[in-house]
Formats: sequence, C-alpha cells, structure tokens
Amino acid sequence: MKKINIIGGKWKNYKLYVYNNYNLRPTIHIIKKILFNWINPILKNSKCLDCFAGSGSLGIEALSRYSKFVFFIENNLKLFKKLKKNLMLFKYNKYIINISAIKWLQKKRNIRFDIIFLDPPFYKNLLNKTISLLEKNKYLSKKTIIYIESEKNYIIKLPKNWYIKKIKVIGNILIRLYLRLNN
Repeated sequence: MKKINIIGGKWKNYKLYVYNNYNLRPTIHIIKKILFNWINPILKNSKCLDCFAGSGSLGIEALSRYSKFVFFIENNLKLFKKLKKNLMLFKYNKYIINISAIKWLQKKRNIRFDIIFLDPPFYKNLLNKTISLLEKNKYLSKKTIIYIESEKNYIIKLPKNWYIKKIKVIGNILIRLYLRLNN
C-alpha cells in the first residue's frame, strides 16, 4: 500500500491508502496541485464524473472542495472495492460504479456533468472512444470542463466545440484542460 494526500478542501492532508500495483497510476501531487488550481473556482456545487477512477484521487479531491457529487467509474474489482472503502471514510456511498467506463458511457442517461476527469490507463487508446461517447450520449453540460491526463504523445480527436484552456507537460505526462461549449 502507498499513501496519497488530499491537498485541499475540508479533507486536506487526509491520507488515502491505495494499492501500488494493478497498473494503478494515481495522479502525482504536482499535477493534482496544478489541476485543482485551474478548476478550483468552478468546483463548488459542480457535478463531476471521474472516469477510470482508480484510486479515486481526483474525484475525492473534488468532493473535498465541495463539488455537489462525483460519479466514480472503475472497472477493476479490487481497485473498486478499495475505492469504495476509502469513500466510506468520508461517508460518501453513492455513485460508485464497478464497470468499464466505455461500457457505462455507451448507455444514454439523463445526467449532465460540469467537470469530467479522464485519466485512463496509458497505452490503451481509450480516450478517443471515451470522448466520442461523452458527446454522442450527451453527458456534457453547456460549459463542461474536461481534464485529460495522457502519455505525452497521445493524439486526441477533438470535437469542434472543445477548446483548449490549459496545457502542460510534466515528464512523460501531458495534462490538458478543455472547455466544451454547446454549439
């Protein structure tokens, strides 16, 4: 097990215990700090989706900073159980779903998200399909913010109504923040 700190909000400095295997790659501290500095002004009361949740680090950070709710989607059963256990420490027991993000997004649901975290396993080519399903099945609100973490050279096929707001390379990781506007 290794520890991940929550870096802001009501649970600041709380430590999450996560597995250090299963190809789990929690967002590193410096990237999390950059991301939440970018989105902190819009987090309060936002509806968030944490696809490929893994440790849940991004979604839990959003909850700590007063987002309205977070849907956590995690496919790996062992990671899902650990995520659920970590969330119970904060008395958060809803919207924790054990299914592949692609499969979950394939079904239309009557929900729109304000902030979406996309941090899939690297080298699996999951981002373009995920982005396509988010658009096709109308999971995006009028002004959704989408955070994407990928390997440095990953090429994304962007919808025409997605605009880059921030971009940064840290080592071999590329982080991007997009604003999606309704046409």
